Amino acid sequence: MTRITDAINAYSAFAKAPVGGGMEARDDAAAAPGSDFASVLKDAAKVAVGSLKEGEQATAAGLTGKADIRDVVAAVNNAELTLETVVAVRDKVINAYNEIMRMPI
Repeated sequence: MTRITDAINAYSAFAKAPVGGGMEARDDAAAAPGSDFASVLKDAAKVAVGSLKEGEQATAAGLTGKADIRDVVAAVNNAELTLETVVAVRDKVINAYNEIMRMPI
């Protein structure tokens, strides 16, 4: 659950970034970490990969009998939800790209 909280915190930090000042303010090299779109995506990808790894580790521990079945189910469910979210975001990005490519110049 901590990784989801980290992703939410990264998104809220991005959402609270100042919007005034035009493009020059956003292009500043001294911008806060996690305040640009690429950083937010990078952080979200790290969270997603971590969630999937936790699911794999919990499954392996469950197969060897070292983990409670409820913990395994919760970890696998979290990994599945994360994967579905990543796929949905990917589809939205591809659709947006295709829409942009169809725009007349």
